[in-house]
Amino acid sequence: MKLGVLKKFIPQFIWRKIEKNPELQKIVANMNWLFLDKVIQAVLGLVVGIWMARYLGPDQFGLLSFVIAFVSLFGIFARLGLNNIAIREIVKNPDKKDEILGTSFLMKALGGIFAIALSVGYIVFIKSEDIVLVMTVVISSTLLFQAFDIIDYWFQSQEKNKYSVYSRNFGLVLASIMKIIFIILGFSVFFFALANLIAVLGTSLALLWFYLHTKNSFKWKINFSLMKKMLSDSWPLILSGVAIAVYMKLDQVMIGTMLTNSDLGNYSIAVRLSEAWYFVPSIIIIAIFPSMIKARKRNYDAYIQKLQGLYGLMVWMGIIIAIPISIFSRQIINFLYGDQYSSAFVVLSIYVWAGIFVFLGNASAKYLVVENFTKIAFLKSLIGAIINIVLNLILIPRYGIEGAAVATLLSYMAVVLVLVFPKKTKVNGMLYLRAFNPYYVFQYFKNFFK
Repeated sequence: MKLGVLKKFIPQFIWRKIEKNPELQKIVANMNWLFLDKVIQAVLGLVVGIWMARYLGPDQFGLLSFVIAFVSLFGIFARLGLNNIAIREIVKNPDKKDEILGTSFLMKALGGIFAIALSVGYIVFIKSEDIVLVMTVVISSTLLFQAFDIIDYWFQSQEKNKYSVYSRNFGLVLASIMKIIFIILGFSVFFFALANLIAVLGTSLALLWFYLHTKNSFKWKINFSLMKKMLSDSWPLILSGVAIAVYMKLDQVMIGTMLTNSDLGNYSIAVRLSEAWYFVPSIIIIAIFPSMIKARKRNYDAYIQKLQGLYGLMVWMGIIIAIPISIFSRQIINFLYGDQYSSAFVVLSIYVWAGIFVFLGNASAKYLVVENFTKIAFLKSLIGAIINIVLNLILIPRYGIEGAAVATLLSYMAVVLVLVFPKKTKVNGMLYLRAFNPYYVFQYFKNFFK
């Protein structure tokens, strides 16, 4: 089994244990493609994003960020929570592959059309300026082409993640090249919105090409009974996704409507820098998730120990990232973006601490899946959305973008703390509190390699 580039980043004493454990080898092999994919996206996205932000300036960059955040609020209706459900159905019923893919494609396409109608319709209703309407039409069009993501689900079900990685990075590189050309030629902000559509189109075409190239027939069918079943399974995930989209993106939409585009431009770059690290825990959690399920079946105490160690790792990874960024936020902003974004450094010093609770929340989301606490998962997201809206309404008018950063930090914290109180998740709440003890970071390695 090829374990890839991750070997260079793993200490030798850990690597020796991995080589003796087939299960750990599978986890590392799966992490390899995820790591490569996320690193390319993070590095290329950050470098080109910085160049683009410096070129557009706070006002125009804020306008672009507003439209992207606004469309993202409706994007959940295009996804329909189908990713895990489609993968599950394909794995369970491989002989019905064409029905599952065809039905899922139609559902996502219809969801995309609905999401486009909602986003464009709302912009028309509020009578926004023409450039915002045009950019909304362009960026929301990506939601329709994301129907081809069902091919990505197929590759995931067949453990052929490399084709998904190739496709996503083809779209990213294509869009990045176009953005660089637009900067050199001095194009307007509209063309950078167009680059988002180019990225999704490139990814979709690449997915389709790899699907056909790997000797798959294009004989998809539509099964309305299956559609009804999948919608029945996915509706809690759709509602949860709406709540998540609200508390992750609404702050930028509210800043764009309550303050100036320049304010949103400053806020957006702070958010991007803070979130640039989010792929690291995601890779760890995705790769470890199957082993957590197996541990739950074999030995509950061992499962709790692994979960405790994972929470500790997430918390202290967030703290280690947040401390230097918070201390040197002014220097980081000035070096990367210049004096025109000087208002962003306070936001960055606050917002970066939200990463601790994002990391911990991502890990606990897997816990809720393993324990089948879907209603609690929805309640968690709903409470976070409500708190975020209320705090933003109070803090943005008084404290501007710094108030929005505080609102986001507190709402993310609340989403995590929700799991401390219910009886069903009482054990998980205790694990949360212990996770802030650095001792459990070392326990993670000790327990995980048993």
